[in-house]
Amino acid sequence: MNKLFFLFIFLLFSTLEHYCLEQKFKPKIDSNSFHSVSLGWSNPISRISSLFSSSKSDSIFGVLLDYQLNLDIRNFYRVHSKFSPSFSNNKFKMENLLISLTKGKVLILKKKLVISNGIGSYYKCNFYRAKQGQGIPAVWSSDYYGFGMEYFMMMDYLLSKNFYLNILINLNLGFHQDYDTSISNNNTSQEVWSLQTENRQLISLSLKKLL
Repeated sequence: MNKLFFLFIFLLFSTLEHYCLEQKFKPKIDSNSFHSVSLGWSNPISRISSLFSSSKSDSIFGVLLDYQLNLDIRNFYRVHSKFSPSFSNNKFKMENLLISLTKGKVLILKKKLVISNGIGSYYKCNFYRAKQGQGIPAVWSSDYYGFGMEYFMMMDYLLSKNFYLNILINLNLGFHQDYDTSISNNNTSQEVWSLQTENRQLISLSLKKLL
């Protein structure tokens, strides 16, 4: 199926969702609004589990990178990304790449503890770059696309001034691309799309810095 078509659907979906949220909440960025960034580990459960399993699935260390814009003391927007980078056979891989845009709301606000949740949309794929050779340009490619809805809940615990321990729980549901090896077409697997969960980052750990 046409990849650009699904990308267009995803962007349209995100735009409509953003519009609906704006109409419902109508938040205004206050003069005391602030930003924060988070850097951490996106797949601690699957990574630790793989150390005690013969399977190599999900054994690559996952990176989490977040940006959060607080509109006021209760409402915020959040851009979330995670991926598992690796390099082998002269090819750079960014597997399980996921980017989401969500609208969040603070549920509990204490002196050292903040608990919040939110919902939004996500887009995912695997991304590759083959190393450039003599007379051969670098080759960029991607596969295993997907898009859908993301729900998150997170806890921020104050460690020191402007630094928080961030624990994030993500639940994703959407349509993902896969390949059915039982169905072949000219010796290639049949592309299929199905409703799936993206659970390689059920729990994530990171360090959050207020800016």
